[in-house]
Amino acid sequence: MTEINILRLKNENSIIDKLDSYISKNLPDDIVLISQITSKILIVLIIFLILDFFQRKVLLKIALKIVPKTKNILMNTFIKKNVFTSFFRLFPLGICYLLVPLIFYSHPQSFHILNLIFSIFLIVFIAKFFISIIDSYNDVENRDKSYRTIALNTFLEFLKIIIVLLSSFIVISIVFDLSSSNFFTFLGAIMAVIILVFRDPVLGFVAGINIANSKQLKSGDEIYISKYNLEGIILEINLVTTKIQNKDKTISTIPTYDLISTEVINYEPMKFSHSRRIKRSIIIDSQSVLFLEKKELDEMKINEELHQYFTSQKTENDLIQTNLGLFRNYIRWNLQNHLLISKKDTLMVRLLDPTIYGIPIEVYCFTNTSDLLEFEDIQAEIFEHIISISTLFGLKTVAGVTS
Repeated sequence: MTEINILRLKNENSIIDKLDSYISKNLPDDIVLISQITSKILIVLIIFLILDFFQRKVLLKIALKIVPKTKNILMNTFIKKNVFTSFFRLFPLGICYLLVPLIFYSHPQSFHILNLIFSIFLIVFIAKFFISIIDSYNDVENRDKSYRTIALNTFLEFLKIIIVLLSSFIVISIVFDLSSSNFFTFLGAIMAVIILVFRDPVLGFVAGINIANSKQLKSGDEIYISKYNLEGIILEINLVTTKIQNKDKTISTIPTYDLISTEVINYEPMKFSHSRRIKRSIIIDSQSVLFLEKKELDEMKINEELHQYFTSQKTENDLIQTNLGLFRNYIRWNLQNHLLISKKDTLMVRLLDPTIYGIPIEVYCFTNTSDLLEFEDIQAEIFEHIISISTLFGLKTVAGVTS
């Protein structure tokens, strides 16, 4: 015995049967069927509208009034992400879905169509409900800018895609009336296509887990990506894209998997070390590099600007034979005594390979602050001093300071 016949026996002499009987007795035969179906559709529609009005004006309002008083962050985020709205919408849909067999049992074709429609709507709204819960939970957890939230964020985004795909497959199986075996055959056949279509989400999911486990990057980190010549602060790392705020306040997005497939420089360790590297050079005119005569050296020693240096470095200076060597030694001494240069990190002044422009002399040291503005002021002050005092050593600079 079919489901329709069972329902017909159970509901015999019901209000619906009486309605069908009344229509068949009082209306012409050629419009009886359409009138019966139309009247039942109107009944379902009226019930749906009444229940929908009830859930919007009563249930939802009660939830929106009570929840804020709980001071619970997750529950209040449910309001923001419309979780309660999605949940209460299931109420009229679910009731009408259950009523369709009781109302349309005498019209199997109409029953099948309406049952199909309500089934699809229920699946869609259930999926939307679960996605809104995921969004709410993700929003709460992302308040903590940590490595754990990256893995959680990518996992939840991936979970949302799975929910959408699964819901789509269920809808397809309902529409085309696929059996369980045919459904899984269809699912297996389409998986290869899905992997190709959703290549970026899959790679992003792997990248997110990798970044979280290695603790390489997190939201709020200042980074530089040479591939894109991109420097800025990470605003968000999600399944497919990473959002970066550039120095000029513009926003750039890159594929998330690029964070593990290309070179990324993270400035955060430098900030936590409270130091920043100076690595800059000036070019000395090779024609101005000379051996020092005793007379020239004596004149330098009585110079007020260099007196303290010569006093503290007397023994070392006696071994230096050129003005460039003396100048290089002076720069190192000056940095060693600079209050804003770190003494615990590498400090050196070295000559680089000569160029057609002259001889580069490079300063390599670290400031004792990682603040960008303070760093630039310190670096500028050091090189302004180096350039201005080079003339006291009889040296000429070429084209000023170079990076």
